Amino acid sequence: MIYLLLSIASSSVIVVLFKYFEKYKVDIFYPIIINYFVASALGLFLNDYKTGFSEVFQSNWIFLAIIIGTLLIAMFFVIGLSIQKAGITVTTVSSRMSFIIPITFSIIYYNESVGTIKAVGIVLAILAVLFSVMRKGKLKLNQKYFYLPFIAFLGGGIIDALVKYSQQEYLSFDNSALFSGILFTFSAVIGVFISFFKKTPIKSFFKPKILISGILLGIANFGSMLFFINALAKSKFESSVVFGFNHIGIILVTAVFAIIVFKEKLSLINKIGILLAFLAILILSYV
Repeated sequence: MIYLLLSIASSSVIVVLFKYFEKYKVDIFYPIIINYFVASALGLFLNDYKTGFSEVFQSNWIFLAIIIGTLLIAMFFVIGLSIQKAGITVTTVSSRMSFIIPITFSIIYYNESVGTIKAVGIVLAILAVLFSVMRKGKLKLNQKYFYLPFIAFLGGGIIDALVKYSQQEYLSFDNSALFSGILFTFSAVIGVFISFFKKTPIKSFFKPKILISGILLGIANFGSMLFFINALAKSKFESSVVFGFNHIGIILVTAVFAIIVFKEKLSLINKIGILLAFLAILILSYV
């Protein structure tokens, strides 16, 4: 359970950091690139599974690390473009609702149980996430760019499903840090190529505000990945339940921060979402 709580805490820090980036007008491209280098370094430094680089590239999970690392940075740009073109609310809802995919994957591929109580809990978790991120009770979508939120939904879900598959088939507690570090390494390498393609000034990465933002984001991002992998492996709950707990936990923690720190006002539908989240946690706890 401790790994699940740490995963929720780390993921919540990421959300809060992005709120601060928005508030203080931080260009998030630079912290994102720095974050991948920090997360990569942490994974390699904390690796308890003493493996050389030649062995890493011969490992049976390297192809999954490459795919996940590539998708992570790709989804960052897709979500950013979707917010600009399709709208922030529909993009937020789509990306948050992506946890439906790994839940479905866990149930079908790994034959996890689907009792009545569990089904009710998962449905409530889905509704809780939907209601908590909606604004003014409705979604506005620029139909010309409808495919962008869908890609954000699909990409986020595939990443989580691949993380589950990697954990179940190839990873242990000893090499989970290495796996996390390697996938973030590929994200970092792709980020460097993108920076060169965009002709990004190198000095832009070394501004104190940018550096601090990237380091904090990298620590949280690495923790989010590592702790979630271990939560899937160590939790007494089935993976489909862990995915539900993780997402509604993030919703609850970030909602508290939004109210207390950022003085945000919750709409009626947001409050209903928070109540449904508490109810979903209570129900899923008894599965």
